[in-house]
Amino acid sequence: MEYLWGKPVVVHPHLLIDPADRQGQLGTISHVSYDNEIIEVSFPDGKQSLYATDALLVLKSHLELFRDLMDAAKQMDAQQFKTLLRINMALEKGTQRQKDEALGLALDSEEVLRFATVSLQSRLELMLPKDMHPHWQKGPGR
Repeated sequence: MEYLWGKPVVVHPHLLIDPADRQGQLGTISHVSYDNEIIEVSFPDGKQSLYATDALLVLKSHLELFRDLMDAAKQMDAQQFKTLLRINMALEKGTQRQKDEALGLALDSEEVLRFATVSLQSRLELMLPKDMHPHWQKGPGR
């Protein structure tokens, strides 16, 4: 899945076992296994590590984030709301660089990160075609 290469991700901050000790850090996807289950992530210091897709977080789409933001606006403080609005605006109308940098904004607080992101695994599952050939499907039915 070449379209994933270069995409920003955050290693889940509550990942229990991470030999690379990168919980909560921002990186970019540098390689994807053929079945999309193992992702190689490169970090700003030049080091790389392998992760399962459920250990990585990506931003929600701007439509999904905006809908959730409007539903929960009264339950968050003003600074969190402003940060989430900035992320949403970058996703909707920003350049590719601004969209990539928006994930860095989500690291502002644990609450913002939780609200603005989903696991890469759940994002990929939404993108799988329903009529996939059984050889390419994930899970025990392969």
